Amino acid sequence: MTDKETVQLEPGFVLHQRPYRNTSQLIDFLTKNYGVITLVAQGSRRLQAGQRAVLQPFSSLYLSWVRRGELGRLTHAEVKPPTIVLSGEGLFAGFYLNELLLRLMGRGDPNPPVYLCYSLCLSDLSNLLDTSRALRLFELRFLAGLGYGLGLEQDIETGELICPGGRYRFKPEHGISIEKASANGPDIFTGRDLISLREERLDDEESVKAAKRLLKRVLRVYLGERPLSTRSVLKDVYRRGLEP
Repeated sequence: MTDKETVQLEPGFVLHQRPYRNTSQLIDFLTKNYGVITLVAQGSRRLQAGQRAVLQPFSSLYLSWVRRGELGRLTHAEVKPPTIVLSGEGLFAGFYLNELLLRLMGRGDPNPPVYLCYSLCLSDLSNLLDTSRALRLFELRFLAGLGYGLGLEQDIETGELICPGGRYRFKPEHGISIEKASANGPDIFTGRDLISLREERLDDEESVKAAKRLLKRVLRVYLGERPLSTRSVLKDVYRRGLEP
């Protein structure tokens, strides 16, 4: 990019902040029409800086910036109602979402479907809805938005539709095939649970657990060997018996 880009009041969310020079920050944003971008927020670390209170993770904002090349300069930020407040388990879940976005989304790649599913998930988390169900729906929609659809409609070998009473083996990047033996394991799922995930119902504990198991395996393929730090922190919280 060589031409100067000037953007006014673009919807976006703060994903991550880090110090930059003496009083500024580098902030990663998820924007509706520009994807994930990084901007310098000049002077935002000063105690009296008005933007400091606005530029918080999960805040829904209107953003303005100027940019030439990869790194731009934030010129304005204001809150975009409604206000999103996360706490407890929902707060950990929100940081998990942000890390997923930063790990798997390309920079400057516009993806309105991902922006929408992120907005919906934050709304669910702020309204204290079932956290695990909200995360599974986000993961499903996020993968689809990235072009990594799971193909939960039919057996890849026979072409037959998934049957609620059947048992199936799921292999990431391969698909679903009928399991005729009585094998068990992390790759085996009931047709009922696959259909529940495909139709975004997840209306009972068993289907939510099965969805978590399946989506975890898929995400591992794209994340590689380096684990998500937020997932490790959450495991440690539960292991210590503390309230998340």
